[in-house]
Amino acid sequence: MNEDRRDTIVEDIKRVALRLGSSALSRSEYYKHGKYNHYQIYDGGNDWTTLCELAGVIPKTRLPVADEVYFLKLTEAVEKLGRYPKTSERKRFGLNFSKRRYPTLRSFIEKALELGRIPNLFKQDKELNRFLSLGIPELAGASRVSTIPGHELIRPIPPIPMSSKRSKWERTGLEGFPYAPQEEQGVLALLAILCSRGDIKWQILDLSANGIDAICYDEYEKREIRVELKCLLSKGSWNHRLDDLDCVVCWENRWRDFPKPVIELSRLIRAGKK
Repeated sequence: MNEDRRDTIVEDIKRVALRLGSSALSRSEYYKHGKYNHYQIYDGGNDWTTLCELAGVIPKTRLPVADEVYFLKLTEAVEKLGRYPKTSERKRFGLNFSKRRYPTLRSFIEKALELGRIPNLFKQDKELNRFLSLGIPELAGASRVSTIPGHELIRPIPPIPMSSKRSKWERTGLEGFPYAPQEEQGVLALLAILCSRGDIKWQILDLSANGIDAICYDEYEKREIRVELKCLLSKGSWNHRLDDLDCVVCWENRWRDFPKPVIELSRLIRAGKK
């Protein structure tokens, strides 16, 4: 985000806070009354807290939910189901803790087992239970395979293919897509993964529609948006009319003052690891 754009957003945050007559402002309140959307706010690596501080406004943030609350919810889910909840049932039972706290539902269940908060239902799977008791995430050279549907397990990072012509193999840290994309198809695959996980609040509706790479549904703005995909966004590689799109998704952005919102996936992933 260039300084002019940041300054106009800061001024708009001041305006919304003054209009609401409050010295504190939440993101949802700003999105309802402000001029800029989620992607414009975070374009360029800025965050809500920093922008509010520049505007002299107190950022409203949610207080973190204590682990004890989630342990109680997990206990209730196990008692009701007679088994551990599946990943698809997290929202149903209020197990929506952040990935920074517990990267997967499986890791949270293992922590609850370690503390004795829930019964060990893995006893029916003796081999898997042996791995858990020994603290061995996986056997050398082999993946762990769960016999319990819906539960995530740590997956090994596959080796670089011997026949590949690629020279760069940057890690993403994402299961299922361990290496950085090298072309637009890779950016599309990575975008699909992040959308399915809810890291990007879009749903992909159509591909290669009328010259634009993707049509997505933006869950924040409640509308369809036209998205252009680029592995590397730069002035030299640009060949589209700006009026034909709403947003660009790329792996790396070298055009920092691009006049449309840009989601830079490499920056987004790095921010998620902090």
